[in-house]
Amino acid sequence: MKKGNTMEIREKLDDFMNHLNNNMKKPDDYWYGFTTRGSKYYKITMNHTNHESVYCFVDKRNGDIYKSAGWSAPAKGIRGSILVTDTYSNADWSGGWLYKIFGNCYNGSGNTIG
Repeated sequence: MKKGNTMEIREKLDDFMNHLNNNMKKPDDYWYGFTTRGSKYYKITMNHTNHESVYCFVDKRNGDIYKSAGWSAPAKGIRGSILVTDTYSNADWSGGWLYKIFGNCYNGSGNTIG
């Protein structure tokens, strides 16, 4: 669990969002946003016309990325970090990269294991 300061986390969140919206292959009418409402996590949403679903959560304290367990909570287990670009460079539009079954298990040191 790498710690980052608040400004660094926010800047890296912008980089992550830029990757999702501009670098990652996705259907043309999909876009990603986030909310800062929660006290512990940024909620990253996937949007399509009038539909919104949770794509993932990002820990506000350290930038760790978590798969969504539902609308309001992350699943257990860190899947990446916005501080380490390589951990999300293979992100796909539907969030399949967040599943541990596909070998994505981040150990907090900048490496994925699995």
